[in-house]
Amino acid sequence: MSATDDEQQCDEDDERAARERRERREERRRRKERTRREGLRRRLGDSSAFKRETFYALENLNRANWPAKIVGGALFALILLNAVVVFVSAQPGLDPVAANIIQGFYRFSTVCFFVEYIARIWIADLAYGNCTPARARLRYIFSPWGIIDLLSFGPNMAAWFLPVTPALQNVISVVRLVRLIKISRYMRGLRTIGRVISKHYHEIVASFLVIAMLVVVASVVMYEIEHPAQPDKFNNLLSGIYWAVTTVTGTGYGDLVPITPAGRIVGSVIMFLSVALVAIPGGIFSAGFVAEFQNANLRKIERDVRREDARQDNRDEEERAADEEVERAVAEEPEKEAPSRNSSADPSQRAHK
Repeated sequence: MSATDDEQQCDEDDERAARERRERREERRRRKERTRREGLRRRLGDSSAFKRETFYALENLNRANWPAKIVGGALFALILLNAVVVFVSAQPGLDPVAANIIQGFYRFSTVCFFVEYIARIWIADLAYGNCTPARARLRYIFSPWGIIDLLSFGPNMAAWFLPVTPALQNVISVVRLVRLIKISRYMRGLRTIGRVISKHYHEIVASFLVIAMLVVVASVVMYEIEHPAQPDKFNNLLSGIYWAVTTVTGTGYGDLVPITPAGRIVGSVIMFLSVALVAIPGGIFSAGFVAEFQNANLRKIERDVRREDARQDNRDEEERAADEEVERAVAEEPEKEAPSRNSSADPSQRAHK
């Protein structure tokens, strides 16, 4: 066997091993997801009706009853209104009446988000059921979503009890934008992005590390070449990094450009390399999105097949029960007719005697 065949066989073995690792990882993820769903179904069955509907209102509106759906829909509408009001309140020269209305709306939103935060702490033992209730609540509080929920009302509520300075007001106005992140809870596309990043974490990190290495190398080389010719423009390595980032990302503001022949050659090479390297994360994201939506369609088909099988099993059970009932009725009819024939024959027999 030649060296080329050996290399090809090694590549095939590596590809097969990588595919098996991905399949094992996907199978572990599916098994973990099934275990989580079964545990959640069991915990929901053991909890009270009010707590169960609170969980549905905050986490799964499709399974909630109509009061819980109203609460969940109102919370989503409140988040959207905050996005609109944040944009409106940033406009200068607001009317005093409009400013008072906006401040009242912010106070109302702060109270609502505080109540939502307390409710999410209460139902955390349902959402994080693989640990004790106290640990589940601590897990939610220190999770990214818990921190976002806390920041959505915490600074505004703290301003009610602390003296408000212009600096504190600016901080509150900036932190208030965190409320807009809460919209991603209700958007399937943003959750899909999170799943794609978690599944292709290593590939994405590797691609961005390669891009970062290109930026660092290009900035150092360009600074060494252009600094003697443009000391006022390329005055330090940070200016070289700024030029490299704008060049690699294709932005190209034009405020920093190489003027030496060597600098222009290096810049052209960096542009060609960046076209190839920047496309790598986009390809990873695209492939991840396609695979995720295909998996979602397959899961939907599997759920539909399981529902249809369950309905068919129920129909078979009903038909089997109906057949057994008919067989029992048919078997009981001769037993009923026999005593009637005997009773009708008794008078004639007695008369004959």
